[in-house]
Amino acid sequence: MTKLKRDVGAFQFFAFAFGAVVGVGWAVVLGDWLRQAGPVGAALGLAAGGLFIILIGLCYGEIVALIPGSGAEMAYAYEVIGERSGFLMGWFLSFIYLTVGGFEAISIGWILGALVPGLEGPVLYTSLGSEVKAGTLAFGMLGTIVLGWLNVRGVKASGRAQDALVGVLLVMAVIFLLSGFLRGDVANLQPYFVRSASGSIWPGVLALFMTASFWFGGFNVVPTMMEERADTTSYAKVGRMIVLAIVIGIVFKTGVVLSAAMTMPWEQLVGANIPAAAAFEQAFGSVFLAKLVLVTALLALLSTWNAMIICSSRVLYALGRAHFILPSLGRVHPVHGSPSNAIIVSCAVALLVTLLGRNAILPIVNSAAACLAAGYMVSCWAVISLRRSRPEAPRPFRVPGGIPTVVIALASAAFSFGLALYQPWADAKGKLPLEWIMLVVWGVVGMVAWVAATRVRAGFDRETRRRIIVGGADS
Repeated sequence: MTKLKRDVGAFQFFAFAFGAVVGVGWAVVLGDWLRQAGPVGAALGLAAGGLFIILIGLCYGEIVALIPGSGAEMAYAYEVIGERSGFLMGWFLSFIYLTVGGFEAISIGWILGALVPGLEGPVLYTSLGSEVKAGTLAFGMLGTIVLGWLNVRGVKASGRAQDALVGVLLVMAVIFLLSGFLRGDVANLQPYFVRSASGSIWPGVLALFMTASFWFGGFNVVPTMMEERADTTSYAKVGRMIVLAIVIGIVFKTGVVLSAAMTMPWEQLVGANIPAAAAFEQAFGSVFLAKLVLVTALLALLSTWNAMIICSSRVLYALGRAHFILPSLGRVHPVHGSPSNAIIVSCAVALLVTLLGRNAILPIVNSAAACLAAGYMVSCWAVISLRRSRPEAPRPFRVPGGIPTVVIALASAAFSFGLALYQPWADAKGKLPLEWIMLVVWGVVGMVAWVAATRVRAGFDRETRRRIIVGGADS
């Protein structure tokens, strides 16, 4: 078998996208959001960033029909900029998805430890200033292995699991969000904003706006799965699923911030282990509501984790199939029709990232936000470029408002990219940010990989490479 199985329907595209968009960040870093901007400031920053992400999502809705290759942004960069740019885009995309897979593996022990105290186990060692415990590490590694096995079995099995996770997640989320809004007190939202030393509310709001590309970035699991689109699923439906996932993600995350902060004076939540769960338990004396929040977080984590394995493996698959890196990564399982080698490598890297511990989460978020924003810029530019070079090409889904909308989306992506690079430098106060070091090191490794693959790349026909990158294996 040389082609991926085409088993993904419209709802599964939504389930993978929403599962990745909703993530688990709202549970584990809600305290950081409140500390940075206050409840109204955090909701404002997330919502404003999310609105621009919707515009970017509209651009993706148009481009996926024109360039349906598994490499997604890698394929867009390859087509409208060039070969080296395509490789670099794919290489840094793989960095995002591989490290975020580790992010989820780190977080599962955090959630399970809060759900069932004592599961964390004894301390094994300290990494980046945080303790790494045996139970946390074991659950992270076990979850990676199980999800990896499920994905090797094929996208149909993985998709069914995703459908179930997202369906139950949505029901539980509605229950606890309504509880917060109906039983909480608006007075607990005061002070609405966190002010800087100069009295400005904007640094905190901008900090949330800057990372919106990460917090709502999971929708780009969809373009990495376009070669697995079922024949009964139209490109127009795919575009609508992208936008729907982002919209519901914005409603969910801003709703979590406000509903949790309404349950009790929000400044008391900042230091809690899982602030959203603590809010409902302390304010209403309800262990049930606290457990409900934690189970919702667990389901969200699993759905995001599953989506990240899809993303990382499909990008590695696209890089390998194009002979940019090891061609063996571009092979398809002869029975299950999955990129099994790429899935195994993705899970192996996630296992290594898991060893870094909890304090690796925020540097991963910040560096991934910069890479995602770069991908958004490439995608928006590809829409503009292809409107000019292929004006007559069928576009089942078109960006409303045309080029002006795309330009606004491009500008917002560029602004997010600049902020994502600047903010870590500002926070480091003269030191070299860890995020910059991570990106530079990954870039250097990519250069080495590019040079090492020179002979492999040269021995592969360029026209064949373009065909499989841009149009997928079916072209």
